[in-house]
Amino acid sequence: MNMLTKHIAACALLTTSIFMSCKKESANTFNAGTYSSTEKGINGNITVSVKFSNSSIENIDIDSNETENIGKVAMEKLAKQVVQTQSLAIDTVSGATISTTAFIKALENNVKQAGANPKDLKNKVAVQKATDESIDTQIVVIGGGAAGTAAALKASQNGAKVVLLEMTAAPAGQATMAGGMFANNSSQQIEKGQVTSDEWLYKQFTETANYKTNGSLLSKIIKNSGKTVDWLIENGCRLTLVHAGTGGYVEHHYSQPTDTLHGYVDGGVKALEALHNSIVKNGGKVLYNTKAEKLIIENGIIKGVKATKEDGGILTVNANAVILATGGFGGNAEKVAEIFGENYGTSRIGTNIGTGIDMAISAGADANYKDSIMMHYGVSRGTSWGSVLNYALMTPWLMVDVDGNRFVNEEDVVFEPIKTANAVNAQAEHTAYEIFDQTLIDTVKEKGVSGIVDLYPEPLTSDPTCYIEVGHEVNSAKSAQKAHTPSDITNELEKLINDGKIIKASSVKELAEKLNMSKLEATIEHYNNLCSNGKDTDMFKSPKYLDKLEGTLYAAKLTPAPFLGTLGGIRINDSCEVLDKHGKAIKGLYAAGAETSGVYGNSYIYFEGGTLGYAYGSGSIAGEEASKAIK
Repeated sequence: MNMLTKHIAACALLTTSIFMSCKKESANTFNAGTYSSTEKGINGNITVSVKFSNSSIENIDIDSNETENIGKVAMEKLAKQVVQTQSLAIDTVSGATISTTAFIKALENNVKQAGANPKDLKNKVAVQKATDESIDTQIVVIGGGAAGTAAALKASQNGAKVVLLEMTAAPAGQATMAGGMFANNSSQQIEKGQVTSDEWLYKQFTETANYKTNGSLLSKIIKNSGKTVDWLIENGCRLTLVHAGTGGYVEHHYSQPTDTLHGYVDGGVKALEALHNSIVKNGGKVLYNTKAEKLIIENGIIKGVKATKEDGGILTVNANAVILATGGFGGNAEKVAEIFGENYGTSRIGTNIGTGIDMAISAGADANYKDSIMMHYGVSRGTSWGSVLNYALMTPWLMVDVDGNRFVNEEDVVFEPIKTANAVNAQAEHTAYEIFDQTLIDTVKEKGVSGIVDLYPEPLTSDPTCYIEVGHEVNSAKSAQKAHTPSDITNELEKLINDGKIIKASSVKELAEKLNMSKLEATIEHYNNLCSNGKDTDMFKSPKYLDKLEGTLYAAKLTPAPFLGTLGGIRINDSCEVLDKHGKAIKGLYAAGAETSGVYGNSYIYFEGGTLGYAYGSGSIAGEEASKAIK
């Protein structure tokens, strides 16, 4: 028995794992030392450093900006498993596929640097002994994101016996990516004199949805939104009132009567952790690494759910009511392609795979994947998040489709991310191009982005607000300083040109040839005539944004991004009860959050925090109604 096999055998004595035999004994030895490799993750580079002795993997360090409690937790879990088992027989983790794929590649590169063959270290695998288990409760909530957390918290506060199942190793869901939630009449709004009318919020939802909303449910959520914010804060979720337009989308500053966004002070992960702790304090259970598989239905009555535990065993949860809150199906590549078409990939949350919709369908609900829409927050321009060039392109330059046709009044859409995404998504190949010339470069160099448009008007500079979104700090003062400071963007632009993300041409003809656009030359000639006349008689863009395109031209490719997830699928009433195809409630079955229909038509709302506010609000209703029903 060689040294590696002895080490594995020793590990077996220290853990409850059972080691499966392999086809041949590993003969690996290592060149002792520490080696590092870097691979690209979802939020940037992931560097994995491994310390080897002559016979074993002693330690693994990971340096990354991956999302806290999603990618980071998943990689740390795999690292611990490798050290314990001395085996590379590991697989990517659902919900953190990109992060863990990068980790595995870097790890294997380090093994090669240490003089060993990664394939030889895949011969041994540790498998936990699977055990089946059954527990009894009153309410089981499936999904530990915003909606599920609110449902479990409210039900536990009402004295119900509650179990919350979350398939990941820590708090997850779209709520971990979000920046905040909308509300009206919160204590913070009242204190700062930023109260608007419930009617304004109601009209924003209904008009954007083309009146396809469940008005009764929507009204209830809006009326209680301020109380929901205060309630979350009381239970450990730190929120702060944010100025409209803090994210750089200037339309929010002028179109909203007051501040409505309540941003996460510590980010979504920390917020959910605090709320989960409150559930436990109330006597509830929060079970991570537990994947709900199917509803238990007896004679048409909801009796609970069956789930798979981390060790592979089956957990049977017997319950009087089930609340579905699994966040849509943006992580299900096959379903996304089937419903929305190819080339969208998956959303940021890989564990949102349609679990709740499938369960609702199995119970005879009025539920359908086709009743969902995609949620995009803006477009990708190939530029870095928060860069000066990215800010400069968030202004009304000429937009054309893939054949060079102008298709929109750029001023109407570019100052609001959802409108931009909607406009681009409607084009062939879901793609458009933004055309600009030296004017952009010269203006930014002389005056900063504010020389084109002031994206950060007062009070965003003098009275800044700050919150955390997607793990990044959003600070209106810092962003305003960047936008108002003269900057030479030549190096940033040249790098994107060299990477093929922005196309550069010395003439309109050359640009049309590079982009294979048959209409571009005619479009720019006509557009320049409109600019010369100082009046856009086609699409009515303001004269101040009519600037002829001359000399060297640049084209930035626009695609809807990021894909945040899906909205809709399960029909519910204003008590969040799941409805059958005849509009009648299915006793004991509730749903909340992104996988439910009734708030959105075919577009995400045009102010920030709409989805998160709906998730927490509908989750609270579901928990309240389910706890009432079981009594």
